[in-house]
Amino acid sequence: MNIFFVSLGCDKNLVDSEMMITSLRKDGFTITDREEDAEIIVVNTCCFIGDAKEESINTLLEMASYKEDGKCRLLVAAGCLAQRYHEEIRTEIPEVDVIIGTMGYEEMGTTLRDALKEKGVVESIRSIDYLPTPLTDRDNTSGGSYAYLKIAEGCDKCCTYCIIPKVRGHYRSVPMDNLIKQAQHLTENGVKELILVAQETTLYGTDLYGRKSLPELLEKLSEVEELRWIRILYCYPEEITDELIDAMKRLPKVCHYLDIPIQHGADTILKKMGRRTDRAQLTRMVGSFARRFRILRFVPL
Repeated sequence: MNIFFVSLGCDKNLVDSEMMITSLRKDGFTITDREEDAEIIVVNTCCFIGDAKEESINTLLEMASYKEDGKCRLLVAAGCLAQRYHEEIRTEIPEVDVIIGTMGYEEMGTTLRDALKEKGVVESIRSIDYLPTPLTDRDNTSGGSYAYLKIAEGCDKCCTYCIIPKVRGHYRSVPMDNLIKQAQHLTENGVKELILVAQETTLYGTDLYGRKSLPELLEKLSEVEELRWIRILYCYPEEITDELIDAMKRLPKVCHYLDIPIQHGADTILKKMGRRTDRAQLTRMVGSFARRFRILRFVPL
């Protein structure tokens, strides 16, 4: 059967979509890039902020039109919105036939086949603290030269404004061997740059190995022959260590680039947000980076 995917939200969600696509393709389904040809349409949703929630709902309603005007037999709501609001989706978006939470892609083929046989909505909502085993031979939908490598799932920070721990669970690192195999597969298929992502990359390994292991992961990824660049996203400022900075300076494949969620510059707001740094600490950190990397300027996003 032909399946069309819409992936909304962040790059971490995109990795989940790629895992779903690969899993379904290996299970005998065909992936199409034309929604009018699809017999199953999957919307991998986001609900991080109000606008993302609205976009997810509108996209589900838009794709529902293909059940009337196209070949679509099943409309699937997957991901964060589906995890958090699965009961509301059941009652308020009756066009949805299948609801799959953030940790449900491993059994997705079985879930879809069950839905084709049964009447009513079929759900696959696993515990948010379950960690599916990432496929090491996943498809890359990012364009060929770069790919995202999700090194961990969930978060333990519990900032006051953030829903992630409630839809993605506690922090769980992906085993290093799995990540190296993913990297090898991706580079064998043309990827030159890997972008490391997680809700927080800087805590990688603390749950599995009892220590911050991102520098060790960078060492091992640097040994992947065809890989040229490694870029690190989502480094919480209070968790950046001298060991990580030393690894970045020592390893030529690691870009001198850090995506740091500072969030605000006022101590009162940072405290209300539940952040663990203040303005003075952030200022010292930025100054230290500038000296060590001889940076002339920082670019706020």
